Amino acid sequence: MTESVSFHGELPAPGDVAGLLQKLAREYLIPGVQFAVYDRGEVTSYTHGEEVHGSGTRVGPSTLFPLGSVTKFVTATLLMQLVSDGDVDLDAPVGPLLPELAGTPSSPLYTATVRGLLSHTAGLPDMPDVEGDLPLRECVAASAGARPLCEPGQVFSYSNLGYVLAGRVLEAVTLMTWWEAARSFVLNPLGVEPGFLGSAAPGLAVAGQHAVHLPTATVHVVEEPGLPRALVPAGALMTSASDLLRIAALHVGTGGHGVLEREQLEEMRRPVKGSHAFGLADGWGLGLAAYADGAGRMWLGHEGNTGGATCAMRMDPERGIAMVLMTNATSGRQMGNQFFEELSSLGWDVGRNQEPDLGKPLSGEELRIAADEVCGVYRAGPDTVTVRWAADAGVLMERAQLVPVRLELYSDLAFRLKSLSAPEGGYGSDESKDLYCFVRDSGSGRVGGMYLSGGRLQVREGIGLLG
Repeated sequence: MTESVSFHGELPAPGDVAGLLQKLAREYLIPGVQFAVYDRGEVTSYTHGEEVHGSGTRVGPSTLFPLGSVTKFVTATLLMQLVSDGDVDLDAPVGPLLPELAGTPSSPLYTATVRGLLSHTAGLPDMPDVEGDLPLRECVAASAGARPLCEPGQVFSYSNLGYVLAGRVLEAVTLMTWWEAARSFVLNPLGVEPGFLGSAAPGLAVAGQHAVHLPTATVHVVEEPGLPRALVPAGALMTSASDLLRIAALHVGTGGHGVLEREQLEEMRRPVKGSHAFGLADGWGLGLAAYADGAGRMWLGHEGNTGGATCAMRMDPERGIAMVLMTNATSGRQMGNQFFEELSSLGWDVGRNQEPDLGKPLSGEELRIAADEVCGVYRAGPDTVTVRWAADAGVLMERAQLVPVRLELYSDLAFRLKSLSAPEGGYGSDESKDLYCFVRDSGSGRVGGMYLSGGRLQVREGIGLLG
């Protein structure tokens, strides 16, 4: 990890930033990149590459990129407007606002609060377990029987279903669609020219999406058809990097620009109890993650991806600084991690998810003892994961329709996934080096769950609600 350096308050020289973007885009086979910085009222924009691989059409400052889950930041801003107006209570159940939940007062959707939904601490599973392209109201009604994963307000578990429900609250209170409300209350007032995943306005430049396979150095265009209607509040927005900074400027500028009051802006930035998100962030506010930099200073932001694009937003309200990195490739997340790491070596230490010092992987008797604690069946909605001991391979993870993998387990129960066919010390051609972990139940002290992908919780059979 790069050693932390002092924060100088100024970006590295433009040529250094542009050169770093070009170098990393080539290294990670990314066709096109946008990077924009807001620094105390001034915006600087950098672009590199093509909108679509092989097209020859260059990425420009106004080219639209998908935000993916950074759309949730906009949805949270909309909900906080309703809180500011007194139409919604942050800590009251949302069920009474939704007629389709009237007959299900014990449903975890009925009892969820806006605070829990926006901070991913409502205990809901990640995705709605429904079929078909349902509108928000029907999706919420069909999801009323969802089984909670954990006690509300106690444990972080990333939930797109939570933002489906938040979007439905917005729709029910305003009598507008998410798109109409977003344009009317946030995007138009801030001068943002948006697009909608799967349907951009005519005449707007839009970046394509690409699947990159680094081991074979291949790049393929991905045809992204758009999201199901119910998931629009969780991930459907497209903007340019500089336009996303117009929204971020609510938090780093001198005021809310008539969109939000200072009290609500501060509430969004405040990490919620139980919101530590292993592998994602150091905490979660209302639509905003908190990331520490190398000196322990907290930055805010969000990250998102689609089937062929990535977006990373960071902001430091205290210093009046924000930045957005967008790419049109699946390898953009790896590039973003290295980009922020190398910016720190140039004098700009940006908040990011930083890996703890794990020491050496467990082996021998220590591994066998740890296996006794973690082996079992873990579930989240319809997804089932089995962790078991194999004398010839150690701790294995098995999932339906996927090849079993070995867990490289550490003393604090963090782990990586390793292909059984990978050479010693390697991860296999398609294995990431992402870090995951098992979670202990606060009541029993037993291992009761695991974070397996993007802060999404899997709960162990026999535990009940994880707390």
